[in-house]
Amino acid sequence: MGGMDAFVEHVIDGDWSGEGRPSDSLLNTVLDLEAASQLSQKLEQRLLLSQKKIRNSLDENYSTYSAAVTKVESAQSSIAQLLQGVDELQLMLGDEETGIQTRLDTAIKNEEQICERVQSNSAILQCLTRLSAINRELQDMDKLVQSGELDKAAQKAESIETAVNAMEDIEDTHIAVILAERVNLARMNIKENVLREFHKAIAVETDSNSAKLRVDSSRLEGRISVLFAALDSVKDGENGFQELALYIISAFVKPVLAAQLITCDDAESPSSEFSVQLSNDGGTTPAAEVCNLVLSIVAFVSRVLSDRVWVDAALIELAQLVLQRCYLQRIPETRTELAAFYKTVDTLSDFEATLLAKCADPSTERPIQTAVKRLDELFVERQCARALEQSRRAAESTAFAVYKMDTHQEWSLAFVQVTVEDADTKLASSFAQSVKAHPAAVFPQCIISESIVGTVSSAYRLLNESMQCNEPGLAQKLAETAQNVLDVYCVLFPVVHRQQLHKVPALALQFFNDCMYGAHHSTILGQLAATENNVNPSWSVVARKFFDTGIRHAAELAESESRELKSLVGADNGTGFYNASDEQQKDELAKALKRGRLALTQLCAAMRPPNVTPHMFYRILGRYLDAMFAAIIDGIVGVRDIGVDDSQVLSDHCRAAYSLVSLFHLDPEITCAYSTLTSAALVNTTNEQGGSLFDSDDESDESDTAARGAQLAKKHCHMSDKLVQLADILMIPRADILARRRAGLLAQYSVDELVSLVRALFSDTHERALDIDELKRI
Repeated sequence: MGGMDAFVEHVIDGDWSGEGRPSDSLLNTVLDLEAASQLSQKLEQRLLLSQKKIRNSLDENYSTYSAAVTKVESAQSSIAQLLQGVDELQLMLGDEETGIQTRLDTAIKNEEQICERVQSNSAILQCLTRLSAINRELQDMDKLVQSGELDKAAQKAESIETAVNAMEDIEDTHIAVILAERVNLARMNIKENVLREFHKAIAVETDSNSAKLRVDSSRLEGRISVLFAALDSVKDGENGFQELALYIISAFVKPVLAAQLITCDDAESPSSEFSVQLSNDGGTTPAAEVCNLVLSIVAFVSRVLSDRVWVDAALIELAQLVLQRCYLQRIPETRTELAAFYKTVDTLSDFEATLLAKCADPSTERPIQTAVKRLDELFVERQCARALEQSRRAAESTAFAVYKMDTHQEWSLAFVQVTVEDADTKLASSFAQSVKAHPAAVFPQCIISESIVGTVSSAYRLLNESMQCNEPGLAQKLAETAQNVLDVYCVLFPVVHRQQLHKVPALALQFFNDCMYGAHHSTILGQLAATENNVNPSWSVVARKFFDTGIRHAAELAESESRELKSLVGADNGTGFYNASDEQQKDELAKALKRGRLALTQLCAAMRPPNVTPHMFYRILGRYLDAMFAAIIDGIVGVRDIGVDDSQVLSDHCRAAYSLVSLFHLDPEITCAYSTLTSAALVNTTNEQGGSLFDSDDESDESDTAARGAQLAKKHCHMSDKLVQLADILMIPRADILARRRAGLLAQYSVDELVSLVRALFSDTHERALDIDELKRI
């Protein structure tokens, strides 16, 4: 029955706790009628019991559901009431401008502003309280300054600044700026009061013979510590010490060091006075004594005041003053002086080490040490500056001293040695080798200025120095300065003496010679300074500038004097060539020619060799004669009617004028010195524009004076043949004029000139008209 009972439980409750399936529990079970009846009863009882449980369960669930529904209905009612209240509140608030919400927001903002004002007023009150305290501090500080308690006043200024900086409320405001300015002004006032007290106690007396530095110890007794404490407390106090030291340097040390000879009294005396004797006559105080004097002044001030006066800037200023006096102003100019100068350098270096040992900053720049390292550079700069200054003075000098060559200047090693060497300077071996390798050269004898000779010598010395210099950069600087020395003279002389060059022909010709001399030596120096046998381009520029400048001024001189000569002998003199046979007119023509001859003779005297070379004499004389002959020819050709008597007078006048070619004759003793020269011996003496100093044909030693004069006149005076032809035209018949024209003997005359002469000389006939037509056709 156990299995049956379990199965019944399963059927009623649906639970199964046995093994296997529920139906398996009925296997092997035998039921009789009684058992079946009992089973049926059990099933019925269990079913009834189950129905009762189910009924009870349903009742309980219905009650729970009913309660939940009631609560939901109550909640919905509350929500409806709440929504109704919200709608009513919405209506009560109204619109944004007049509703309750807007008024509430405004009230809240007002309340917040009131709170902010309260806090701000509180902060302002606190700020005003602190500003009031600062103001009292400022007043106290002013009282301390007035009472002389400068150290306490300085401390008060520092505390006031700290208080102002701590007030964040006034940061970056106008009040903060005013207070900061007030504090800075107070500091300046304190510092000025300190310096004023020191200045009252320090007396300086200087004149041309002595200098005294006196300190009134009684005035500063017990005050030095206060004054120094005040400077220590002042924010910019270091400048106060510096100003005090610089005052002593400016008022006492500088006047002392400006004197040439300085004699110091007993510097070890315990007195409060330091005195020195000064003199500018008779020698210079050695560098060692100057250094000891400065150290004595430093020791004196440190003893009577304090060594705190000597701040780094003041010590450097002293070192620079000694550097200027004993070093920069004493840079040697020769290598002999340079070797002796190294002793002074050692003395100055030791002085600087002793002086600047007092510096608070060990890394302070040492001016003397820096300058000593540049000694070679400064030596070269001194040489270059001196050479340029000498060149400038030579160019500006109005002495115009003349250097007369006794003979032609032969360029050789001997010439270079004489030019370069003196007691302190020797010719560099490399320079000597370059000179030996260079071919010989000659500059023709003429008059030049001493200034160009000195300038050229200076250029040679500079180039010699460059070849002794071991530093390539300095050697280059010396070589460039050698060029600049010549360049300065070439550019400056014609500018400074422009009026004299136009008024004095002899000076203009001398300057032309100077330019040729400068070009001659510039070319040689360029070849000596060249590398790999290539001429230095810069030297070529200098040589070309000399050539061009000389030629330009020679041309200006010739042009100016030619105009003057033309005005003397031409038609511009007011008389002209009309009615030449008239005795008065004949006299006027003779006087005009005489004036021209006199002027030309004076010009020739100024340029007669050896003032210039014969070739230049001939060239310039040719220019002058061309001007005079052209004026005479133009005047005669311009006459409309020439009578028979007039033609004779005018022909004679032309031949008299032609006689001026005799001026081409020079003394053979003068020209013979040039006859031995050849153009090959000169160095680039010819310019593209014809700036030649020498022409071997012109310097020929032919003895036939007449033939020589005619030859030179034909070469240099292009109008001479034309003038002679005019003298013939005035006398020969018309047929001969046509014949000469056909033969080409009158090629210098234009057709218009010949036609004008024929019309003036011959009557107006049919034959003359035919001859004129023939002239025009030739």
